[in-house]
Amino acid sequence: MRRGAALNDLGILTDGSVLIRDGRIISVGSARRIENLKEARDAIEISAEGSVVMPGFVDPGLHLTLQHANGTSGLPAKRRKLADFSDESLSLMRACLQHGTLNAQIKACAGTGDLRSEFAVLRQLAGIGNNPVGMVRSWRVASQLAAYDTSADFQEFLKALANRKLAQSFEVTADCGDLLSQRVWNAAAERKLGVNLLWPGGGPALLEHLLRRARADTVWCPSSVTPEEGAVLSASTAIAVFSPGGELLHESGGDGVRRVADSGGAVALSSGYDAHDTPSFNMQMVVALAVLRLHLTIEQAITAATVNAAYAIRRGDEIGSIECGKRADLIVLSIPDYREIPRRFGINHVGMAMRDGNIVFNRIRSRASAS
Repeated sequence: MRRGAALNDLGILTDGSVLIRDGRIISVGSARRIENLKEARDAIEISAEGSVVMPGFVDPGLHLTLQHANGTSGLPAKRRKLADFSDESLSLMRACLQHGTLNAQIKACAGTGDLRSEFAVLRQLAGIGNNPVGMVRSWRVASQLAAYDTSADFQEFLKALANRKLAQSFEVTADCGDLLSQRVWNAAAERKLGVNLLWPGGGPALLEHLLRRARADTVWCPSSVTPEEGAVLSASTAIAVFSPGGELLHESGGDGVRRVADSGGAVALSSGYDAHDTPSFNMQMVVALAVLRLHLTIEQAITAATVNAAYAIRRGDEIGSIECGKRADLIVLSIPDYREIPRRFGINHVGMAMRDGNIVFNRIRSRASAS
């Protein structure tokens, strides 16, 4: 993951080329050098002249639940059928793909307080698999389920999720996380389940205690983190994840995120999509908001939405940057300069998307030819 000054280093190549074979990146460099490689002689050439080629966005937090979203109507939430939940989740994944998100972590729960329903929701998402986007699943532990820690049910449920590969991590809130016993954290570590900590605030001492106890991989924070909390995050191995879209309608912002980034913290960005509270999944907008409201540089925001976001879902060795050996998950933006993203706010710039070296979305209809 990128920290400190590395957050600003995008490794820009002007007139560059990427050579892909069997879904993997095997060479990156100037177009002239790549064209002269022996391996490129029989390659299919896709022109992206005048555009920006970059890693596909990674969204660490799309929130899905069985409960219907009623917007601002104030009506009580209704439970959806599992089949409808699956269809709507698939439609959301397709929309994410069209806006440049090629990999995402789905944070799911049934919202019913019943472990059987939680299991059914995650099983539905597992049925969708990695098409159209790469999916990492995380179980959102509702606060009312903390009582299961008094028996073996909670631990056995975590083991079942891991054994059946229905979830790769689980999320707890700060108040719930401190109630869970060390047995739960040991069971998670034994099954190699990641831990996402939802931090609403509460002071640096409590934050440091929970990070040490839960061994969290990521901490989901409001942008209004205090300087003291920011110092704890900067010194931690966990990645601090921020969702500027989720705070758009609230008085928030400030320099908290920028302080964490500048002091050496690992920062990632997410849409924080929630059908009720944050009904936007566009990571291009998230990057723009991070620049306009959180005061990150455009370079920091792009890094936070790609490679650091990939590490936030524990996939940083596979995706998130254009490096040899990584999967060829790339997008082509129909803009001449990446710095135009925040200036051209609200526009979908994705002209082409490629997953594992295969074109999965194409609006520019670029012609491919033999080199």
